[in-house]
Amino acid sequence: MALILADVGGTNVRFACAREGVIQGALTRRYQNDDYADFDAALEAYLAHAQVHTLEALTVAVAGPVTAQTARLTNRGWSFDAGQLSSRHGAQRVGLLNDLSALGYALDSLGPDGTEVVVEAPVLEDDQRLVIGAGTGFNVSPVLRVGDQTVCLRAEAGLGSLPTRVADHLHAYVGSSTPWVRCAEDAVRGPGLAELHAAATGAAKIDAREVIDAANQGDDQARASVETYARMLGAFIHDLRLLYMPSGGIFLAGSVVRGLLSSPARALFKEVLSGQPTVKSKLPPVAVSVITQDEAALLGCLAYAKAQA
Repeated sequence: MALILADVGGTNVRFACAREGVIQGALTRRYQNDDYADFDAALEAYLAHAQVHTLEALTVAVAGPVTAQTARLTNRGWSFDAGQLSSRHGAQRVGLLNDLSALGYALDSLGPDGTEVVVEAPVLEDDQRLVIGAGTGFNVSPVLRVGDQTVCLRAEAGLGSLPTRVADHLHAYVGSSTPWVRCAEDAVRGPGLAELHAAATGAAKIDAREVIDAANQGDDQARASVETYARMLGAFIHDLRLLYMPSGGIFLAGSVVRGLLSSPARALFKEVLSGQPTVKSKLPPVAVSVITQDEAALLGCLAYAKAQA
């Protein structure tokens, strides 16, 4: 019998199959969401590829709001119901969790090659940690140790209001007209960088990865946009640091974060993160790392499934 793991993002879904508690690397696959009408169709395609006929359990990480029994993908009209998934696919157990929570459950499974240190600082072992994801969307997951278990709390931090200090950086760069910013994540997710650069240049909007590529190639305007984004994201992370007090470390994830750290703005970003959150705060420095393992959320799904079993 097989344990099926799925990491569902706004753009693609990754699947893996685990047997006897170990992921079978040869069966890990990624599918483009645009190729499927819904998650069930993508899952059926994967089960056929993996030749899985009997499911012990299905664990799904979703980039969107999650309750104990339901979930919804924020940037696509896919919905998930644990009871329906169980009956349709014959899974004895179905677990739903937020994709950032999945990364939180993965932290203890990541080897030395699974993370890269961005800001060095003392780490309080077994103290609370915080995962922050900036990619197609934006969200966080506080990670706590309760006895000998890891517990990852649900959150939707990206759907709240944009913090004032982040807005100050935004408006200083492009002015007060920012119609694309309806909530916090619209400013600090990957598409937010694309919108920011288009507003600053008056040119046609290009993908955030193209903005970072242009900065890497010496485009001064692209570099200014990436540096402004680094200040905005850094300011938001400081607000989150005050809200969650992650003495066990901050762990960044997402394609736009990794792109930012490979850009000319890396040093500026590190400088911002190394500072104090506000003029009134005097907190010890906090360690910051970036999650570099692409399959980290699948490892988190596996850890969560084991805990639920």
